[in-house]
Amino acid sequence: MSKTGESVHTTLERASARAWGIATGLVLGVGLFGATLWLVFKGGPDIGGHLGRLGQVFPGYDVSVRGAIFGFFYAFVVGYALGRVLAPRTPISLEERAAEREKHVRLNGKSWSLALGGLLGVVLCITTLALALRGGEHPGDLLEHAAIYFPGYTITPLGALIGGAYAFGVGWLAGHLIARVYNTTVVHAEEKIARA
Repeated sequence: MSKTGESVHTTLERASARAWGIATGLVLGVGLFGATLWLVFKGGPDIGGHLGRLGQVFPGYDVSVRGAIFGFFYAFVVGYALGRVLAPRTPISLEERAAEREKHVRLNGKSWSLALGGLLGVVLCITTLALALRGGEHPGDLLEHAAIYFPGYTITPLGALIGGAYAFGVGWLAGHLIARVYNTTVVHAEEKIARA
């Protein structure tokens, strides 16, 4: 392994699983909460026909203000569990803990925002273009529902650009949120370790 590879590996090992869990949980929770409230305030004849299906796995969830609160807690728990499982592990022994104080990795919000926004924007843009070029009577039945959250989005080349811009914005915001929550949680964890 190269020196850079070892450095990245060592840095990732220092990441706090709790911080990953809280950051992922908050992003998923706030995302579901916001999407639900958006549908509630937008209204319409078939309010949340697709998002409401989450009620099958999240008892008590529906597309309402009360459902948004339930959804936040359910999504937070799922995100927290995923963050804990997917995060690199911290050292266990007391000697390793003492050596690791104030050495946890910090996430660069700008880099995370650009990377996540770019990824989401490119994926939505390319997927939309592929569906538009494929054609047919209903080229993207499921993806057309993104217009609920992205006004002006359609399964057309212009819609691909509009959707890509919206997806970039969502990813950019999510990247900043993940980095901010993660970094704040790491600082609290380091202060706790320092007091131990």
